[in-house]
Parts: sequence; structure tokens; C-alpha cells
Amino acid sequence: MKKSVAALEAYQAEKPVETIKAEYGLDSLARLSANESVYGPSPKVKEAIQAALATDLGYYPDGQATSLRQAVAELDQVAEDNLVFGVGADEIIQLLTRVVLESGQNIVIPDPTFGEYAIHAQIEQAETKRVAVFPETGGVDFEALAAAVDDQTAMVWLANPNNPTGVFESPTDIQVFLDQLDPSVVLVVDEAYIDFVDQADKTVAPLVADYSNLVVLRTLSKAYGLANLRIGYGIIADPLWTAMQAVRLPYNLSTLQIAGGTAAVLDQDYVQGNIEKIRVERAKFEAFLAANEIPFYPSQANFVWVKVGDAPQVGQDLLEAGFQINKRLNPEWVRITLGRPEENERLQEALLQALRLGDSK
Repeated sequence: MKKSVAALEAYQAEKPVETIKAEYGLDSLARLSANESVYGPSPKVKEAIQAALATDLGYYPDGQATSLRQAVAELDQVAEDNLVFGVGADEIIQLLTRVVLESGQNIVIPDPTFGEYAIHAQIEQAETKRVAVFPETGGVDFEALAAAVDDQTAMVWLANPNNPTGVFESPTDIQVFLDQLDPSVVLVVDEAYIDFVDQADKTVAPLVADYSNLVVLRTLSKAYGLANLRIGYGIIADPLWTAMQAVRLPYNLSTLQIAGGTAAVLDQDYVQGNIEKIRVERAKFEAFLAANEIPFYPSQANFVWVKVGDAPQVGQDLLEAGFQINKRLNPEWVRITLGRPEENERLQEALLQALRLGDSK
């Protein structure tokens, strides 16, 4: 066994909602810890999956996910042969590190950011170099990030908006940074939460046509409400695209995933309606935090990164009040997924109580 693998700690998945409700004697539990969509997928997804069940499941699925590939290419305005599909964006992250990284090389990431980048670098026996975000704003320090790149750097990872901070970086700033990189260094921009960004000019996906060392990641787990189906994809140019297709398992997406994912992508009215609901709730929740002088970073995602002091204790207090948030990422900060309006209103009062502000505000 690789020493790098032996040192890994297994991911601790959330307990099922019903288990937690029984454990704490709760009548209801708002699961606001994993950035899932509280609105779920389009009803057309279920219809598509039910129709797909009528096919002969004894045969392998479409290994190229043709219908999904066509729908995504049209929506994102990218070439079909620039798309690599995976079992969630997680699989694309895994495949990218497998293809690009070699033992002794390193990756550069902002800190904090999504933990899987470093985990997969460790599996490939590569080092992770962390560059702190600006403490005042949570923004990426691009100058320091560029300075951290050395002769052994093979990859730089940017989640945009960043997870867990929710902070968004402009495509212009990212392109300026990209232009500083040697073409041998792969820049991966993980746009898992890009749908929630307010501004129109928000993605770097069009740049893939001009930069062979740029990869853009997307997922259908967040805005599209398909976390359970596990569908993600990368927008990738050659020669990396060909290599990714070579290492990808040939039938990694099932017929049900392809059918459900296609239906979700095609129902933009439903998706955009839910995105607008989240944006409204985000503005309301941030206004509440500001009014009560609770520190946070302005978010462009479907969650907010909040400084609470004692994160484990505040997280536990909220759990006992019926709100499951992510309290494990930082000793002082918690990540709170935005829920439905009525959940967010109750959460505000519960958070004030957990912070011992309920009597004074």
C-alpha cells in the first residue's frame, strides 16, 4: 500500500436525517451542511428516469453520454469534444490528478478551499502548497499564488466561487493569473457554484478554446439539485482531453444518470427559478448577519461562511435546535447552506441564541 494512502483519513459523510432526528428527539431537521439544493431537481428528471427504466438495463449505457453531452455543449456554448463526464465532479478531480501529477511534484491552492484537491494530490504522492486568502475579504491573493508556483508545480486549483468562503473572483483576474503560468502548469477552475453568481460575465469556460492548460469543472449537484445522481463534467482541451478520456472508465455514467442529467439541463426555467430564490435568501441572510455584526464573507454561492468563534459548540447548539450546518472546516468559522425562506428565518433566531445574542438583538 502507498504510504500516502495509508495516511489518509476516510471522509466522514453526514448521518441520515432520520438518524439525527431520532438521536436528538427532533421533529424536523434542516440539512444545511452539504450545499445541496433544498428545492431538489426538476420534476422532469423523475419522468426521464422512469422512462429510462423501460429500456433494457442488461446492456451497457451510452459510453459517451451523447444526449447529456449535446445538452451541456449547447447550454455552455462549448465544443462537444471538450467535455469529459464523471460520477460527480469528484471523479473528474480524481482523474485530473491521476493524469497530471507525478510523485515529487506539487499543487498550489488558496487556503481555505475545497479539501479534495489536496487529498488527491496526497494520493499521487505530490505536495500541496497553500496560500492564505486575504483575511479581510476572503479573496484570492493572486500575487502570492503566482509566487508559490515553482519548477515542481504541476497544477493550480481555484474554486470559483470558492468553497467554503463563497467569494467570487472575476474572469479577468483569473485570465491575468493564467497568463503568468508556464503552459506546462494546469490551472483548474472549479465552477461548482457558478450558477449562483449575480453577474453575467462569470465563467472562464470560453478561454478553454485558447488555453490548453485550462480546465473548467462543473457539477449538477448544486443548482440542478442532482446530488444523489452524481453527475459532473470537465471542459477540457487537447491533449489533456484525450488523456482524460483514456483513463476514464468507459461506462462511468449509467443510463439513468444520463437521462436524468439531460432532463435537468434542458429545464432551464426550473433551474433559473430556484437560483433566483437562493439569491434572494442569500441577500436577506447576509443583511441579517450585518445588522447583528456577525462577521462573514459576502457570498456568491448557495452558502455563507460565518465567523462564530467556537465553531464546534455553535454547530452543536444549532444541531440541537434542528439545523445541521458544517462546523468541521475551521475552529472559528462555520459554513451554512441557504435553506427555504421559512428555514432561514428560524435559523436566524437559532444562530442568535447560539451566539448568545438573542437577548440583546
